[in-house]
Amino acid sequence: MADEFEYISRARLEYREGYRHAFLGEVPEPVVYGVQGKLREYYGVKEGPPVASTLDHIVAAVAG
Repeated sequence: MADEFEYISRARLEYREGYRHAFLGEVPEPVVYGVQGKLREYYGVKEGPPVASTLDHIVAAVAG
């Protein structure tokens, strides 16, 4: 049996110009979360480049 193992996830969020920047653990560059498509319409977000939402990231993580 493997040794006991504990992992603590550390995350910090910064809000900049309507987007969330997630700093995850020791990774130096943030993951930027935004909205696109129907989510943009639903939340009434101003025009701009499409940025993946947290939902997009969750779906990709589960599918992978």
